[in-house]
Amino acid sequence: MISIELLLEYGFEENKFKTTNNALIMTRDKVDIVIKTDGTIWYSNMGFDYPLRDFAALRKLYKEVRNTELKSIK
Repeated sequence: MISIELLLEYGFEENKFKTTNNALIMTRDKVDIVIKTDGTIWYSNMGFDYPLRDFAALRKLYKEVRNTELKSIK
């Protein structure tokens, strides 16, 4: 399960410029993760949203996009 706490542990920070009333945007290395008010979590790229079901999907996506492993900063 992906949570705000988990994203913070892995170095994602709130993008205050993109966050809206309907969605919290967390960013790391130009990878935007959207947490919508209904609790769904998405990867957003160039206006398209792709659903993320779990942390394994996030790690796989990050590796594909950034060509490096997603590692905890703690």
